[in-house]
Amino acid sequence: MAMSMKKIGAIAVGGAMVASALATGAFAAEKVGDVDAFAADVVADGNANVDIVVGSNAAALDVVSAANIAAKIGSLMFKEGTVEDGAATVTVSAEAESDNFDVMKDNTVSTAIDDDGEDILFIAAADSDYADGFIVGTAASVASGTSLVAATNESLGSLGTLAKITDIDPSDWNDTDADAAEVVFVKMENNAEEYQISKKSMVYASIAYVDDEEVFNSTNAALLKEGFRIPFLGEEYAVVKIDADDDYIAVGKEAFDGVIKEGESYDLGNGYTVSVDSVLKSGDDYKISVKILKDGKQVAEKFDEAPLKLIYNGIGVVVNSAWENVGSDYGYAEILITTDTTKLELGEEFVPDWEVAGVVLNGDDMDFADKLTDVTKKEVAGVALKYVGDAEEDLDAGDEVDIADYVKFVLDDEDDSEKLKAFFKMDESKEVSLALGQTVNVLNAEIKLSEIDAEAKEAVVMTAPIAVLDSEASLDAADKGLILVGGPVVNALTAELADAGLVAIDNESPATLAVAAGAANGNDVLVVAGGDRAATEEAAEALIDML
Repeated sequence: MAMSMKKIGAIAVGGAMVASALATGAFAAEKVGDVDAFAADVVADGNANVDIVVGSNAAALDVVSAANIAAKIGSLMFKEGTVEDGAATVTVSAEAESDNFDVMKDNTVSTAIDDDGEDILFIAAADSDYADGFIVGTAASVASGTSLVAATNESLGSLGTLAKITDIDPSDWNDTDADAAEVVFVKMENNAEEYQISKKSMVYASIAYVDDEEVFNSTNAALLKEGFRIPFLGEEYAVVKIDADDDYIAVGKEAFDGVIKEGESYDLGNGYTVSVDSVLKSGDDYKISVKILKDGKQVAEKFDEAPLKLIYNGIGVVVNSAWENVGSDYGYAEILITTDTTKLELGEEFVPDWEVAGVVLNGDDMDFADKLTDVTKKEVAGVALKYVGDAEEDLDAGDEVDIADYVKFVLDDEDDSEKLKAFFKMDESKEVSLALGQTVNVLNAEIKLSEIDAEAKEAVVMTAPIAVLDSEASLDAADKGLILVGGPVVNALTAELADAGLVAIDNESPATLAVAAGAANGNDVLVVAGGDRAATEEAAEALIDML
């Protein structure tokens, strides 16, 4: 009785449940040809290297035998190797408090906050030197337009979980060892004997300084260029573009920083690649063609001289320079590629009530600019978020004011009505993804994924062999080895081999495993058969025992 393919497939799945039990004993079968070599090659590189064919007129026992063989081969289909790359998601948590200042007792200057109408600008930073730098005599005025400026600047020292980067030019594109640090500013006023924080009186900033300098002024401010790294809300980003036409500063997470040869590409995953198509010399200059592809199809392209900038769907590309080899046979591009690339739109809210601004050097002062010009874009020394929400009024002990959903400004009387201490605090967690060997800076901590020491499984698509009917298979069209279950009476392909004198199985044959070398379009064929159903089953069990 003929069985449909659908039925055979179902039996093959069920057979997997009994394969282990059937393969535990020692079964005997007569071997003809190099059966051991055939059995050793049924799986190659983790995938089945054979097809299994059962006769259209096969008895149910032959079908079960074919299913058992398929199940055994399926159990061998796995890949094993040494982990050379990988990634992990790490949660970094940190908390800290700055120094505090008692606004009712500590202030001894003439413009005290408890004198009606006066104010104090409180400052904390990733390193206390940066906060202190705003109260020394040579310090810049903290903004005049659209910003703070207070009667008194008061340093609250270090808030240790704010981030700092000690080399913002790691590729030495601009030959500088400048630093960058996060700084927070809050101007608190005394209005009719009530403390308040007005609109535009709180700022979070990421500011770049000349190496080993902490006082922000025209001498010490480091001006940003594409490729520089800056901290932003606790994580390290690379500057991709400073755009004066559309007023934005684009930043992204480094994915690659190095040299790519002309004609080669970098695989970002998720189907995206960045390709350096050509490097063409024109006089003393070079023009570079860079393309971003998705699943092999071009989605963005730029052809220009360095520094070249290209942004598409969260991918940022900066080409700093290009050159040719000595023989002018091919070129190279020095390139930075980023993911999670974001355009920080100046004058637009990044988080509710907090607008993006450029930290711009204005003479010796620091402004927070809503717009850029071709001149001021060359004076950008950082990125800021400034508060544009409603005033925080009637502030008193126990109040906490959020700064960009990142830092808190706190007032606390410590159960003493004669005190009112102001300070900054953080209790923050960040999730960061790292590739093996990658180092990132987050919440002022340097995190490196040195190794992955764990049992890990990767989903690999593998198709286990399922028996097909002899009417749906052919010796002439085979593209891999064949296992034929059943003798010439029940399996048409076995009959073909018998007629050609390549196998000899009749009603008297014992359990037999016979190899016909190259008989299936150049591929070997293993016949699993015997003189009756029981002998065929025994031959199948012997093969399973060998695998």
